Amino acid sequence: MPMNHSYSGACVEQTGYTFETVLNKNKDAIFNLFFRLTGDFHVSEDLFQETFLKVHTGLRNFKGNAKPSTWVYTIALNVFRDYVRKKKWNPFIQEITDCENLDSRADSQTPEEQYIQREEKAGIQKHVCALKPALRVPVILHYIEGFSIPRICELTGRSASDIKVSLHRARRILKKRMGSEQ
Repeated sequence: MPMNHSYSGACVEQTGYTFETVLNKNKDAIFNLFFRLTGDFHVSEDLFQETFLKVHTGLRNFKGNAKPSTWVYTIALNVFRDYVRKKKWNPFIQEITDCENLDSRADSQTPEEQYIQREEKAGIQKHVCALKPALRVPVILHYIEGFSIPRICELTGRSASDIKVSLHRARRILKKRMGSEQ
């Protein structure tokens, strides 16, 4: 039987995953990850596009040894690391209140309560984005994305003790910075 050289066919034969499936299941999470890491909508778009270009070209070689989401997150984190390294990135924090979704309680909140909640989220986001990437990535993955420490180790290639130390340091820095604003 002749080998099917179409991109989607090759992927489906090896793993059962098409680019469209992987994209649709991971696009929101990956874009949100980049936005939380950078605080910049346009940079997040660029990193998102670069990530899924790499996913598209690499999917034919994906053997299914890990979950597709783990594979995509690993690519995304590597794209972010490359961006930080190339740009010697210094976080520029823009106002994010219009980009953050309010949680489901927003319907029962007064406009004043909604405003306060948006301001608190913006303040937290500002402080998280000001952390060094080595601290920011575990904080976002653990506290915002809800990943376990073993999963963060799998995604970042760092040890559990390194992740725990980073989380502890980040909490201490955030507590100090946020406490000094009051």
